[in-house]
Amino acid sequence: MKEFYKIGEISKLYNIGTDSLRYYEKIGILKPKRGDNGYRLYSINEIRTLNVLRELRLIGFSVKEIGEHLADFDLAKTLALFRRGIVSIDEKIADLETLKEHMEERITEIEANAAGAVSDAEIITMPDRYILRISEDVYKDADLDLMIKKLQSDYDDRLYIIGNGDIGATIPMPELLADQYGHFDSAFYIVGAGEKHDSVLPGGRYLVSTVRGSYSAIPDSWQKLIGEMKARGLKPGDHAIELYVIDNHDTGNENEYVTKLQISIE
Repeated sequence: MKEFYKIGEISKLYNIGTDSLRYYEKIGILKPKRGDNGYRLYSINEIRTLNVLRELRLIGFSVKEIGEHLADFDLAKTLALFRRGIVSIDEKIADLETLKEHMEERITEIEANAAGAVSDAEIITMPDRYILRISEDVYKDADLDLMIKKLQSDYDDRLYIIGNGDIGATIPMPELLADQYGHFDSAFYIVGAGEKHDSVLPGGRYLVSTVRGSYSAIPDSWQKLIGEMKARGLKPGDHAIELYVIDNHDTGNENEYVTKLQISIE
């Protein structure tokens, strides 16, 4: 066995970039010696350190935590670190189980809605829907996408945009009644009844229709729904809701979009 290894050999052996090896040296985790020609030379001690570093990084410890551990450790401290690692792994498993359940529910939702037909206006009684909301006036689809992204960023550990049919936006009802489509004043994400939320879409009767295809069809679909509302003598609430059941986060084919339009009925 060789006594020393050059940086290129270590980089290849551990599949670690030379910049990362230099960084680990800079913060004191690795301490290679220098040869007469100035090249870094890594001993068995650095290999041992890299073995520990790689394993602890896989568990989820930060480079800073690993550096602090390697600077002063004994068996008791190693056992304590491993116990912390088990807690971290259990948390990751729980997060992955939650994500798995979310994706399974989403598969069922997409399959149910992708095959459905465009629905005429129907009245549905909705329960209270608990939401996380971001209120901001936007007038373009691109800005609405940005607002939804801001909402997701605010709750990054809880919300998933890809594969999520519980994202929507609200539209001031007076503007729709005046045939002025294009103003959205909030975006929201529906959460479970027992989860943290900051607002509620009130339960009650809603006049609902389902639109399939490009968003360009939505303004006309709103007017048809409003026309049906007026024909039935129904009185609307203050806001209308668009729910993006299947959207541009799920498919690049606009013909596959599914959007639900909802008007609360007083």
